[in-house]
Amino acid sequence: MAVGVGAQTLQTVPNVPYVIDPGRFFSMTSRQVTTPRRPAAPGSGLQVPEQLLPQAGIISKLRIAFKGTLAVATASVVTSDQYPYNLLKGFLLKANGQNNLFDCDGIDLAALRFARFPSYAEHTDVFPGTVGGGDTVTVGTYTLYLTWEVPIAVDDMSLIGSLYAQSGYTNLAVRLSQALTSDLFGTNPANATIAGTFNIEETFFTIPQDEHGQLIIPDLTRLHGFNATEVPINNVGENRMPLIRSAGQLLRLLVSARGSATNRLSAAPNAASSKALDALRVEYGGNQRPYEWDPASQLLALNNEYYGAPLPYDRLSIDLVKENPTRDVILMQGVTELVVIPRVGSGVTITGGTGRSVQETLF
Repeated sequence: MAVGVGAQTLQTVPNVPYVIDPGRFFSMTSRQVTTPRRPAAPGSGLQVPEQLLPQAGIISKLRIAFKGTLAVATASVVTSDQYPYNLLKGFLLKANGQNNLFDCDGIDLAALRFARFPSYAEHTDVFPGTVGGGDTVTVGTYTLYLTWEVPIAVDDMSLIGSLYAQSGYTNLAVRLSQALTSDLFGTNPANATIAGTFNIEETFFTIPQDEHGQLIIPDLTRLHGFNATEVPINNVGENRMPLIRSAGQLLRLLVSARGSATNRLSAAPNAASSKALDALRVEYGGNQRPYEWDPASQLLALNNEYYGAPLPYDRLSIDLVKENPTRDVILMQGVTELVVIPRVGSGVTITGGTGRSVQETLF
């Protein structure tokens, strides 16, 4: 099913006189960082009530931080392969109630942060165990502090993709969902209780005026989207995963697959046969194959070159902006039947398997 629908119609420019002048804007604006919303964690499997963002300035980035505790009672728990960053099971940033700019989960955001900041190493977040799970957490109460970056702008230099919020005609809202405890712990999940607060930090820029009273803004004619699609994987061998077609440019594509709810597949060359993702390709027009990695570990090696290590959670990144964006990005309107096709190893047992693709797009 399609988790995100893309944002193709929102015009994120002022409805009052303005001039697009990035040079003057950057020389006159000031950056503001604030935390306007601090909703309490809703509990296992529940949603935080929708949070409206302040209608001020030009928003370039959000940071979500969870600050709280993990309490384990009675007997030890074992962390799952979604632990810990899929505590944020769902994240939605929408504009005017209809355009889903970001529609993804916490693992998607963790993988995107790793791709945006090569060789990213975590030294601030605090949680018992390790990323990707498989650890035993004994009875006790532990500090839990996790962060996710939501890069509304494509980059922090140009601010392309930022959102003009200072208007009664633009409503920006955030929706957060907390994972089921059983999503994060595979053994004795009922013994684990997570409590705390989600802190939604916003980075925005003030809007200066010129000598004629016109607003001075950077280039806000483009939008930045990050949207996930999840489809069933029904068999070993090749499985077609259609992508969302839009009017934008595909910047990155993150791909992952599962043989079951508890079996995440891997392109690592030493992956067990029961977990093997053998190959991956991108196809369009029914028979055009611009990208093909066979074995899939070749893409894993490319990710290692790009980022200093493979992405977390066995995500594979088809990165079209790392080397030469002008040359490599895919113009989505110019292709038909765009799909990504993973080949699942013959030793994998399929029980409710899924394939996930997350498209980072500039509209």
